[in-house]
Amino acid sequence: MVRTSACHAEGREFESRRSRHSFGRLRGRPFLLMMMKILLVLLFLLYRLVIELVYCFAYPLIWMGLGAKHYREALRVGQGKTDILIHAASLGEINALSSLIRALAESGFTLHLNTITVTGRERAKQLFPKLTVSLSPLDVPHLKQAQMRALRPRLILIAETEIWPNMLYAARKQNIPIVFINARISPKTLDFYLKIRSLMTLWGSTVKKVLAQSEADAQRFNALFLGKAEFAGNLKFAIELPSFTQQELRKQWFYTDEDSILCWGSSRPGEEELIIKAYPHLRKAHPNLKLILAPRHPKRVREVESLLREMDYVLHSQLSGRHDIVVIDSLGRLAECYAICDVAVIGGSFFDFGGHNPLEPAFYAKAIIIGNYYSSCKDSVHILQQSRGIMVSSKETLMEDISLLLADHQLRADMGENAKKVLTENAAALKNHIEEIKKCLC
Repeated sequence: MVRTSACHAEGREFESRRSRHSFGRLRGRPFLLMMMKILLVLLFLLYRLVIELVYCFAYPLIWMGLGAKHYREALRVGQGKTDILIHAASLGEINALSSLIRALAESGFTLHLNTITVTGRERAKQLFPKLTVSLSPLDVPHLKQAQMRALRPRLILIAETEIWPNMLYAARKQNIPIVFINARISPKTLDFYLKIRSLMTLWGSTVKKVLAQSEADAQRFNALFLGKAEFAGNLKFAIELPSFTQQELRKQWFYTDEDSILCWGSSRPGEEELIIKAYPHLRKAHPNLKLILAPRHPKRVREVESLLREMDYVLHSQLSGRHDIVVIDSLGRLAECYAICDVAVIGGSFFDFGGHNPLEPAFYAKAIIIGNYYSSCKDSVHILQQSRGIMVSSKETLMEDISLLLADHQLRADMGENAKKVLTENAAALKNHIEEIKKCLC
């Protein structure tokens, strides 16, 4: 792989950072270095002992506390031999890994999915009903050792930066290889782990590969696991959606080439009212403006209809001619909505719902607007922002931002092209991950 001068500079920066830590300063003093390593190992063993003692004596309180949070499954280790144990923290990571998990399952591997959050577990069960999904056992030494013995995985895949000391140590004791997938690590996190690099060497001796989201992440991980990290791309952007011929799709929806189409995808309570109030004012400047409303939950369609009583609207299931507003009243239509529109507004982001996925309209090279509440998709938004492929708006500026995009065809085209480019640049991520994972299973 060709390294740019920027990457070389960043590599020198990481080497410099590493040399500033205690082990870098002790390189010329082998005895002190050895004593420091021994001390860290002893501290780790003490840490393991303390965790076991706390778990033992506080078990009744732990059991009650986890029960109150519907989390007692984290006290069980699971059963049944599996090829691959996948450890992902949350809903966001499950969504990011979904294409990889699906590809591995279709390749015939048996998979066991571990999540840390209940929402992540429920999302994984929804996406993969045929796979075994459970909460990850607490990072208590005997629980992690029991999990490895029960599942006997041939390989462990760990998402992003989930460095659990006792899980890594248990895998090492049983010679189970580990691959970090879609891996990322911040400079601040790197600095912390460099301070305990001897422990990282102890925990990570079974780490075979780190498949990093970016060149910078690969450089950082190589400061911890020398020579084991490489840039593979960000799986979050490796999405596949149906392809459509826009002109034919417009005809099916009774739109003409002169129509400008605004789609509000995955709308949440309050947002429909927001755009319905703005729509008449937008039409004064853009008489051919059409609106598609796709509520996040179809059960809210009647509620949305109540806001449209005085307007020319139709439910998509009853579409038989031209109307100003189309309300999507069934699942599975959102990709068509994004493929057909000129401007896509991402729902759940103008009130505090965390926002929804902006990558689907990016797949269709559309100009994208998202509100300022996007905590559940912040990584995607930030990367799209860096590439000038998305516009972050607010309730107060929404009408002005929509008007700007509707009036400027070139701006819309540039934003759509920039958004699509982000996906194209990461299109090989899935292929790269699968190839490297299969090598580690040989």
